[in-house]
Amino acid sequence: MPAPPAVGYTPAMDPVTHIVSGALAGRLARDGMGTRAAYGLCVLAAWLPDIDNFVGLGPEAYLRHHRGITHSLLGIVVQAVLLAAAFRLFGRAFTPLKTFALALALLAGHLWLDVITSFGTQLLAPFSDARLAWGGVFIIDPVMTLGALALLGLSLRRSARGAAGRRLAAAGLALLVAYPLACHGVRAVVTAATARALAPHGWDRSFDISPDALSPFFWKLTVRDGERLLVGHVTALTAPGDPLELESHTAADPLLLERLGQRSSMFATWAWFARFPVVQAQELPGAQDGRTRLRFLDARFLPTSPVLRPLAGRRETPFAITAVLAPDGALERVLYAGHSHPLRPPGS
Repeated sequence: MPAPPAVGYTPAMDPVTHIVSGALAGRLARDGMGTRAAYGLCVLAAWLPDIDNFVGLGPEAYLRHHRGITHSLLGIVVQAVLLAAAFRLFGRAFTPLKTFALALALLAGHLWLDVITSFGTQLLAPFSDARLAWGGVFIIDPVMTLGALALLGLSLRRSARGAAGRRLAAAGLALLVAYPLACHGVRAVVTAATARALAPHGWDRSFDISPDALSPFFWKLTVRDGERLLVGHVTALTAPGDPLELESHTAADPLLLERLGQRSSMFATWAWFARFPVVQAQELPGAQDGRTRLRFLDARFLPTSPVLRPLAGRRETPFAITAVLAPDGALERVLYAGHSHPLRPPGS
């Protein structure tokens, strides 16, 4: 999706993959509908749920609503109806039922390409704000994206007119379905091997495997161990007896998160969004009056693979939030996305 508008935002899936999926479908629909305008319908439908990137409601609304209603099962039905009505103006080729079905399929494909990441998608909004994630593919996967892009390019060559071009386009769409399924299969194998490796430590029932940069080879390992979260990486070749390098973090106290969330709507939204919250105590520069600064991170976004580890320390961890506490422990300020947010209880 489009690059984030401010510090603290991060894309959930690169926009190129969505656009390529629409162009591949457009290659097939062009022949079936007899008009090049089919490309416009397919590309727009494949991208449209990400319109929530441009609502401009601020950092808290982005956390709460990105991958919300426009990414829900109900939301894509509404969007398909709107697209069918709009493209009816482009000619008889866009019959309402056919256009609705095609748009709905592409919109559903967008949801598929999002839910296969670990970011979380509110498929059941507005009835539930549960963030569902399958976690088989990293937010940017060069194999899947470049593979689909290459098949699109081949399908558009002059030498690939007719059935040959359609077969190549269909293969590109099939790749966008089959590749994540294969990655999830690898994840299942890695999860089983990791469970055997963690069993001697008693951690085999309290860990999570999620995609990291260059998955399905590299995977992020998060282990819950009492008041600690241990974070590291495993590979598709990690054997049960191989040593695991895990970095220890202090798990955020749920009661502390609840207390801070009662004072700050921004913080309550962050706590709802975070899946593996950790906390780091920091000293305020020049502060000698007993104030405390607590920096909270979501371990989902900590770099662990050798591809991303060199970047650690050079840039802010996405979705980090800081709470400034007075000497008596009361919340004074919340810092997120480069701004200080007012202390406003949720719902106020």
